[in-house]
Amino acid sequence: KYKILFDCGPQAVYSLRRSGYSVNDIKHLFVSHLHGDHYGGIPFIALNLFFKEKGKMSVVGPKNLEENTLAVCSKFYPTMKPEEVFDFRGLSTDYPFKFDIMEGKHTLPDYVCKIEVSGKKIVYTGDTARLDLSKFAKKADYLIHEAAELGEERAIKFGHTTPFEAAETAKEAEVKNLVLVHRPGFDEKTIEKVRKIFPRTLFPHDLDVIEV
Repeated sequence: KYKILFDCGPQAVYSLRRSGYSVNDIKHLFVSHLHGDHYGGIPFIALNLFFKEKGKMSVVGPKNLEENTLAVCSKFYPTMKPEEVFDFRGLSTDYPFKFDIMEGKHTLPDYVCKIEVSGKKIVYTGDTARLDLSKFAKKADYLIHEAAELGEERAIKFGHTTPFEAAETAKEAEVKNLVLVHRPGFDEKTIEKVRKIFPRTLFPHDLDVIEV
């Protein structure tokens, strides 16, 4: 019923199309934080909605998301009016499905999102150092967690999580499945070590589909 996009990298339009979706299939976009790899695709979403595919999308994200989006769009496409295709809602939780957020730990404000749709609870972290999600993600069906660093020192320095920390977080929260994203390629030894901590860990690649 609801098609929802978490974060929007520069390649988002092309990834949607390669996955069989039109841009105007997506009705809700949640942006975790204002780093370009997480919201740099928004001007291209706006371009398609305004000139080509038509439609409107609600957008939730951190402070300055609307201001930054309008500024970039005005430089990229001066005749486009993104405010006509985007309904910016700040950090609103007012949706026709259960939606909640909590603050993450990154180099700038980051928000962890939780949705409940069609009887499934899904938590998405964006970029964050290790968090206590034992209550927020309790018994979630899917915890989609970043795993950008292998070493704890770099993870702390840059506001990221190791795959081992993410596995511990999933275990503490008693989630059903852990999905590791925003990550480098892992060798078999690393994958084995992660699954020893949390056996039900998935390691998807771009455009993979997980049936829920």
